[in-house]
Amino acid sequence: MLRRTRLISGLVVIAAFGLVACGEAQQSAPDDSASVPGAAAPAEETATRDTGPTEFCAEVGRRVSPEDCADFAALADDAEQGSAAFNAPDPMERGQVHTLQLAISYAPPEEEPAEAVPPDQSGTRAPSVQFESNISSDQRQRLALQLQELRSERQQLEQLRTTAPADQRVQLEARQAAIDTEIQSLNVQMARPRSAAAPTPAETVDPLSGETVEFTPLVGRFMRAELVGNGFEITPLSPASQEVLPDSVTTWNWRVVANEGGRRSLTLRTVVEGCTADGQCYPLRSTSRNYDVTVTVGLIGQARDLLTEAPTWLRVGAWFGLRSAFKKGRSEA
Repeated sequence: MLRRTRLISGLVVIAAFGLVACGEAQQSAPDDSASVPGAAAPAEETATRDTGPTEFCAEVGRRVSPEDCADFAALADDAEQGSAAFNAPDPMERGQVHTLQLAISYAPPEEEPAEAVPPDQSGTRAPSVQFESNISSDQRQRLALQLQELRSERQQLEQLRTTAPADQRVQLEARQAAIDTEIQSLNVQMARPRSAAAPTPAETVDPLSGETVEFTPLVGRFMRAELVGNGFEITPLSPASQEVLPDSVTTWNWRVVANEGGRRSLTLRTVVEGCTADGQCYPLRSTSRNYDVTVTVGLIGQARDLLTEAPTWLRVGAWFGLRSAFKKGRSEA
């Protein structure tokens, strides 16, 4: 009987502990479940913000953001035929160092037709003035106003000269000559050629050695230029990717050394690029230009080639022969 009583008491104690543990689990469960969504939400938002929506962009052949794809399409549509020139040394001697430069710019705008200048009231027709694209509208108006004032003054001097005494007439004629010089100077400024303000790619490259080769690549705001060729050691001396600005010339430079003789080919490739905000650039349009060059080998290079191709015993004999001749020359001296 006593044993049964103890057994029942033990079962009651175990059941009580079980109820307490179950209650604690129920109280803690809502706290854990409430904390999980709050912790996971920022991570999901960060992942969505980092990746963002993408779409396949035909211009670059991969998935990018819609904004970048629209920018790439606009840059590709804006690419136009530009102007380029590079110096092509031909022939080149093997082992000699040459600097090859590529100059690129947008094509110069079409010139406006010449404006007819009516004769002034003195009856003299002034030289025709051609307004070029490098003269702004404000400059044009200011120069035209100065021309008008000078011509008006010249007309007044002409009227005074006809009735002035002889001593004053000389002074008036001198002033008229000075006005004519000023008018001519203003006409020259208004008809100044574009090259005086911004040199063309050919004018940029002309001072360098070699023949100036001109071509018309596709030009855009961001461009990359590469020079390759088998048998040449080519070292870039400027950044491969650069920005091409309007009314200016952008240049690329390479250090070129020919390592092999014979008829060789250099390939110049220009690429219009589209660049994202993080600096990733993709090719949009490209232009390639091949240039053949003859690489000659001097007498020293030919002798070195003969020794290199000769058997080992012959190279050793030639070396000892040169050494003996050198020592003999020193002893006789």
